[in-house]
Amino acid sequence: MKIITVPEKEIEDFTPEDFGGVRKEKTVCIIRYGAFGDILQTSSVLPLLKEQGYRVCVNTQEVGKDILRSNPYVDELIIQRKDQIYADRLDDYWAHFDGLFDKIIQFSESIEGSLLLVGNRTVELARGPTLIKGDERFEWDKDKIHAACNVNYMERMHDIAEVDYEFDCRFYPTKKEEERVRNWKKKKVKTKYLVMNALSGSSVHKVWPWNDTLMARFLDMRKDVTFVTVGDESCKILESGWESENRVLNTSGEWPIRDVLALAKLCNVIVGPETGVLNSASSYDKIHKTLFLSHSSKENLSKHWKNTTSFEPFDAECYPCHKLHYGFDTCQRDEETGGALCASKIPVGKVYMDIAKNLK
Repeated sequence: MKIITVPEKEIEDFTPEDFGGVRKEKTVCIIRYGAFGDILQTSSVLPLLKEQGYRVCVNTQEVGKDILRSNPYVDELIIQRKDQIYADRLDDYWAHFDGLFDKIIQFSESIEGSLLLVGNRTVELARGPTLIKGDERFEWDKDKIHAACNVNYMERMHDIAEVDYEFDCRFYPTKKEEERVRNWKKKKVKTKYLVMNALSGSSVHKVWPWNDTLMARFLDMRKDVTFVTVGDESCKILESGWESENRVLNTSGEWPIRDVLALAKLCNVIVGPETGVLNSASSYDKIHKTLFLSHSSKENLSKHWKNTTSFEPFDAECYPCHKLHYGFDTCQRDEETGGALCASKIPVGKVYMDIAKNLK
């Protein structure tokens, strides 16, 4: 795979050679930034573009490089440092791609800002931190927002890419990564079943407040189950209290995301909110997913997922909000748990029963 690093220079000074020049082969360039779950969703269109005879190039950032560098359907990556190009200069930056490729697929804001609405926020622009006015739809009533945004994310991306509705979102680990996590599992897991618990996503509404209750109930009721908890460094606080339990294996902040996604393929069940970990396994029919929906509906996210139970909050009038929340200033909070209302209204008893019936 060819990897091109965008040089540190003024946008006006870029040349075609900085991006690999004009391609001699029929080439498509996909532009996609975001978190690793957003990058993983892109994987669904790649084999279909290859079938159309394209050489596939993806313009992304370091997190995208980490996820896609072993994808067999990607021929080259153009990598820019996060915040290297200010938001108000992206159009000027992308203009340099004109004429270099046979086709450009723009996935930037294909979901975020389009089907997931963004309110007022402070953004780092060329002139410094700037308060940006959000989408006017952010203030619409819930039913009107739902009518506008209740569109499947994968279908939207396939429409933009002009490919068929053949959905296959997946991560491709290396053989070395597969061997490493297989050996870890053999050494650490002494029970018949392994459940991966993705503790948190990228927003306040992607933290389920009943994790401790769920795991305690399994440890009490079942002797054949081990949990592995996964997340970034900030999730360590959610693992507190389980350090001495040999059937709860805490890994947050300790594993590279590629190892987490490789291990996911060896689990019996994956449970958690709308995160990249769940996205990575959405096409695996032999692994059960227990998914907690928050700002997305079933139609939005899990319509095409295999072997998945999608839990929607009960008695949460805000759900589905179809909004991106960066704090509780716009996200409703539950008085009992202190967490997001939507996350708090997914009952632990039903989650337990769903996981238990799929551990057979």
